[in-house]
Amino acid sequence: MTVGQNMSKAELLALFTHASNGMHVSPDIPAILRVAVSSAVRLVGARAGSAGLVVDGKLAFSEYADGQSWVPMSCRFGAEDGWVGDLIKYRKPFIVTDADAITGFAPQVAPALAEINQLIAMPVIGKQNEMLACLLVFDKNEGLFDAQDGMLLELLASMISVALENGIQQQENRRVEADLEKSVATYRTLVEQIPAITYIATLDRSRILFVSPQVEEILGYSQDDFLANQQMWSEQIHPDDHDRVIAEVKQSLQEDIPFHSEYRICAKDGRDIWVKDAAATVRDHDQALYLQGVVYDITERKLSEEKLVQMAHFDLLTGLANRALFQDRLDQAVAQAKRHQQKLAVLYLDLDGFKAVNDTLGHKAGDTLLAETAKRLRDSVREIDTVARMGGDEFTIILTDVTSLDNIRLVTDKIIHAVGAPYACVGEKQAVTASIGVAIYPDDGKHRDTLMTAADNAMYVAKNSGKNRCCFHQSATENV
Repeated sequence: MTVGQNMSKAELLALFTHASNGMHVSPDIPAILRVAVSSAVRLVGARAGSAGLVVDGKLAFSEYADGQSWVPMSCRFGAEDGWVGDLIKYRKPFIVTDADAITGFAPQVAPALAEINQLIAMPVIGKQNEMLACLLVFDKNEGLFDAQDGMLLELLASMISVALENGIQQQENRRVEADLEKSVATYRTLVEQIPAITYIATLDRSRILFVSPQVEEILGYSQDDFLANQQMWSEQIHPDDHDRVIAEVKQSLQEDIPFHSEYRICAKDGRDIWVKDAAATVRDHDQALYLQGVVYDITERKLSEEKLVQMAHFDLLTGLANRALFQDRLDQAVAQAKRHQQKLAVLYLDLDGFKAVNDTLGHKAGDTLLAETAKRLRDSVREIDTVARMGGDEFTIILTDVTSLDNIRLVTDKIIHAVGAPYACVGEKQAVTASIGVAIYPDDGKHRDTLMTAADNAMYVAKNSGKNRCCFHQSATENV
């Protein structure tokens, strides 16, 4: 098992988030690659690592990490090196375990890599399906690299791709902004060649003096749209971001500092586009003249971050909360119930007949059944209630602010009826029902683990009593 494989989802999320943030605040491409290599080595427990950029069809390496420090390594590998040729040709990750097949790392070039026995070569692919770079990790500290290591590094590679392309974009933006100071004519010529929106505005942004043609490609609005309606920029900012962005504009003006912000803006076709907006004041000696800024699309980066959050908190098959998120929400619900002297119910549900579906129809039918069950459970409770998948065919539900056992029974009867209805994916011959156990706060426990254990025990009573029914924990009373 690697370091990454031993981590919890929360720890993996923290590692990937740290890597993403580190790469996106890096000042240049070499700094991005350093963060990437350090993260990769830690993720799979490797002895060393390096990253090379694709330059003129060859992989160019400038340094490597040997586990203690960064060591210079100036070399280029082309198609003549077997593993490099395969990587460039097929652009697919692979693991090399034959030391004789790992060529190119001569002792005088990379002393710490001269006797390596295995490596993972992970290509970094850009939006246009071109190979931008290559991530290499050498010799696992314990055992051999495996497919799970490859999966973790592949996710990291997708983040490196976004960071590199944004880094390239930022370098281009900085180059353009430097040239803009020469003359307005040069400014107009250069900004129309980059894939970003550039603009000139008054210091308070009350008027936009110039916006580049890319505004139509990225947001769908023409230059004339923006210049004719001076309120358009403010009006198209997402309502949840609007007040914050306006406050940041005012702060930038009051403190005379560059403006930097990430926010959503509504494109003409209705899509919300995440953008990074950076603007600086252009001066003539000590006189502030106008704002000169650039806006580029960071939607892909934001989607990658959201995907990591989704992986950490939600079940990928059903879209329900996973165990970790359920436990967190139950802690919050218990705290709120205690504060307001209310009661809540924890339902523990197990599917009857699910194993027979898997055994006779296969796992695909079982997965379809679980996804459909999740939908039925969501439809059976209120939006404020939490439905989670604990694993396998076990589900849990939090019902907040309950007032009587009868109200709980209405919900459980609704669930039993919904789950017991026929499933198109398995047919009427395969009967699938639900056994439900119920625990009530504070009657059956005042803490998360106690409540979950009580509900689980009650569920087994229901299962052993004939299934397709609901049982309350023994200490539940009629005086809820």
